[in-house]
Amino acid sequence: MIHGRSTLPTNSPATDAPRAFRLTTHRPAPDTAVVEVAGDLDLATAPRLRELIAAEAAGPLTRLVIDVRGVRFLSATGLAAIEDGHLLATGRGIVSTVRVASAGAVLRLIRLLPVRFADALELV
Repeated sequence: MIHGRSTLPTNSPATDAPRAFRLTTHRPAPDTAVVEVAGDLDLATAPRLRELIAAEAAGPLTRLVIDVRGVRFLSATGLAAIEDGHLLATGRGIVSTVRVASAGAVLRLIRLLPVRFADALELV
């Protein structure tokens, strides 16, 4: 049962639809937030992810899932936003996982670089 859901489209009219950036948050339980990221996570879009995770982590969460299965392009800035969100949540005592597709460019990038959320990966 989904308790709440919100979507934040952040693409401009000049952006082509397949690469549009979208953040969606839903609550499968009152103390759990799932933040789904779709499109390009880069210098232009990473601040939105940081803001959303900070807002969610300020609430009464015990679990946060950052779902990046819909990310098509991940820049270093985007990767840092994921890491910062994970560290912010865990620093507040929230169990945080990063949900990623079990194959693809995003997982390859995460495995190539020394990220501080490697133990929190949830391969789907």
